[in-house]
Amino acid sequence: MPQQTAGDDHRPGIADAPLMLDLVGAILTAGAPVGQALAVLETSCDPSVAARLRRVRDALELGAEWESAWETAGPSAARGCRDCVDELRRTLRFAAGTGAPSASIIHACAAQLRRRRNREVERRAAALGVRLVVPLGVCSLPAFVCLGVLPVVWAVLPSL
Repeated sequence: MPQQTAGDDHRPGIADAPLMLDLVGAILTAGAPVGQALAVLETSCDPSVAARLRRVRDALELGAEWESAWETAGPSAARGCRDCVDELRRTLRFAAGTGAPSASIIHACAAQLRRRRNREVERRAAALGVRLVVPLGVCSLPAFVCLGVLPVVWAVLPSL
């Protein structure tokens, strides 16, 4: 079995904002500070997300302000990563700024993101149904003509 190096890290990981928020909420409920929650979370995340979280955690450990630490995360490398890291940043801002036990707020934000995603999926599914009417009609119209109209026309023709 070949050994993996740091550059060969192709493991699947989390890049889903609601799941990441739920995990951070559980870690904060257990009593860990935000920096440690980020350290635990980065071990489970997609490598590109983990690298961005590592930069944020390192900047926070060095004493950087909250906003400047998150600026070190930089732009996302893949589509979707920016959304999950930005949502994590927005939601954790309250926990880091106040020190209040905000796990319930984090879980509520995760539920809100899931509801928003589900509404978007339902909207797209409804739009797909409307857009499929014409292609399905074009495909089924010849069959209707061949199986429904032509036999009736042939049955009427010999009697004329």
